[in-house]
Amino acid sequence: MDERGCEANLVIYSTIIDCLCKDTLVVDAMNLFSEMISRGIAPNVVTYTSLIQGVCDIGQWQEATRLLNEMASINIYPNIVTYNVLVDGLCKDEKVVEANSVVEIMIRKDIERMSLPTIH
Repeated sequence: MDERGCEANLVIYSTIIDCLCKDTLVVDAMNLFSEMISRGIAPNVVTYTSLIQGVCDIGQWQEATRLLNEMASINIYPNIVTYNVLVDGLCKDEKVVEANSVVEIMIRKDIERMSLPTIH
């Protein structure tokens, strides 16, 4: 990208990471994520949610948990989309009890209300 005069930024990295994850190229997405961080570009909730979806889609639940813990450790918190990705992935993998636990966490944290825009 840099060779063509297009400077990589958070939006570009996150978009490519999302596309790689949707194509189940999670290893490539993780490598790009590492490159992004090494270039000093901080990830956001969208970046992490894409990675979490990617690992959930291939059944890597421990990696999904690791990513959730990592994002919280740098003060990036899951939003309603992140939780939806988790619930959807867990249900598709027939982990309904775990999905229900995620929904209970959402209710306890009032995630939906926190995610809705305020109208003035």
